[in-house]
Amino acid sequence: MVNSIFLFTAAVIVCFLITWPVLWVMRFFHAFQAIRKEGPASHQAKAGTPTMGGLGFVATIIIFGLIFTDFDLNQEFLVLLLLIMAFALIGFIDDLIKIVRHQNLGLTFGQKLGAQIVAAAIFSLVLIIGFGRVSFGQPVLSFVCSVFIIVGSANATNLTDGLNGLLAGTALIAFLFLGILSARAQSTDAATLCFVGAGAVAAFLYFNFPQAKLFMGDIGALAIGAALAGIAIIIRQELLLALIGGVFVLEALSVIIQVTSFKLFKQRVFKMTPLHHHFELLGFSEIQIVISAWLLAALFGLVSLLVC
Repeated sequence: MVNSIFLFTAAVIVCFLITWPVLWVMRFFHAFQAIRKEGPASHQAKAGTPTMGGLGFVATIIIFGLIFTDFDLNQEFLVLLLLIMAFALIGFIDDLIKIVRHQNLGLTFGQKLGAQIVAAAIFSLVLIIGFGRVSFGQPVLSFVCSVFIIVGSANATNLTDGLNGLLAGTALIAFLFLGILSARAQSTDAATLCFVGAGAVAAFLYFNFPQAKLFMGDIGALAIGAALAGIAIIIRQELLLALIGGVFVLEALSVIIQVTSFKLFKQRVFKMTPLHHHFELLGFSEIQIVISAWLLAALFGLVSLLVC
């Protein structure tokens, strides 16, 4: 318990010290988030907010991870760090293109998805072949499920990153509960990364909520989803990840339902997706939606502890 609190606190401090200069560097280079024209009109007021704040989260995870793994290339958690770095790199390239073009379109859907699948596939193969991690009965099924979980988790967290504090707060809660499950599973390594991840996103909240001084960007959103999925796979709690990350699942499902309904029936189920935009258009304030999502995430986390 004391060790977990120390890791969390240390990660908060380190991430804060990294993110603060990131904010000023992004301002200096005018690395501002392009606001989606199709989104709620109220979001246009956020134009001119620097992005790529997820650099602090990624750097903190890498620093603590390398110290923890002691640069041992045989440790599966070093492979997990490489997965996180790969998804962060995909997000970085996507963010950079958006900044240079001054628009909200970076990598194409195919480019981004293809890169994610390759990164997830390499990670999954290394776990199965190198460490014998077979969670779903046989290697091929485990490989397919692992890739799906990683890519799905990364995109779900990315979709959730649409309101101030929404992703950071729900990710903080998810990391904490996944850390508790890791400790129960006697996986000290996984618990360590979870509490470090929780501390890092907690520090980012200072810059992002209630008023955003800095946006996370895809570099942070994709890395968070990959980190959560990778840890869940390593401790063999893949199914519980869907419960712990229930808010992310709902956000992703809302998009899938909306697209499917419109293509098949030319009808929209929601006013706008992802789901948080639907509630915005219903008249709920951004803070009301975010706090409600935090509470729902905590409820999902508590249920996961009961069923585990």
